[in-house]
Amino acid sequence: MRRMLIVNGALRGATGNTARVLASARRTFPADLEARELVLADYTGTVDEVEQELREADALLFATGVYWGSWGSPMQRFLEVMTWLEGTPTLVGKPTGAVVTMDSVGGQDVGQRLLGVLATLGCLIPPMPMVIVSRLGTAVGGTPGNEDVWQIEDIEHLVENLRIASSSPRMPWRAWPFERTARPTGRYPAAGSIDLGLPAFGTRPAPETP
Repeated sequence: MRRMLIVNGALRGATGNTARVLASARRTFPADLEARELVLADYTGTVDEVEQELREADALLFATGVYWGSWGSPMQRFLEVMTWLEGTPTLVGKPTGAVVTMDSVGGQDVGQRLLGVLATLGCLIPPMPMVIVSRLGTAVGGTPGNEDVWQIEDIEHLVENLRIASSSPRMPWRAWPFERTARPTGRYPAAGSIDLGLPAFGTRPAPETP
């Protein structure tokens, strides 16, 4: 059985529109797919437990609302805290998709940028990797002239592509060298400052003058 981890990075966590969309979509998931969900706004576990969930998943589905033209702050926090996984076997080559909820505008841009970040971390982006669900789109769904508007039902196809991609053998992908950030330990730092261990401005040695 394949395992997919859903990472809900919406502000309202388990009670918002993103959670409602995911709950509706999960009814269509194939029987051979085990779906687990990590709700970042409500999470109180450890960094190691998050890494374990990511590592043990065969595919990843990231979900968020749109807030001032970007993803939710819990999702941003997750990307910052877990940056140390960039280029590691936990993420490299792992099929990944995105579901974005919005009122009426901004979702496609957010989804494309989020997938770009995830690809840079090392994730594999399969065909049809995102679905944008809007309040306006769900209101006009099924009416003449609006057949091409994303609906919650389209998440079924995104998830099927993730399942197909995760069923193939993992390829020996390579990651370029980079300056790795520090690995946080202990409780997941949902608030407060984060020290990623990167050099501060002005601390690198000045280049030698020829």
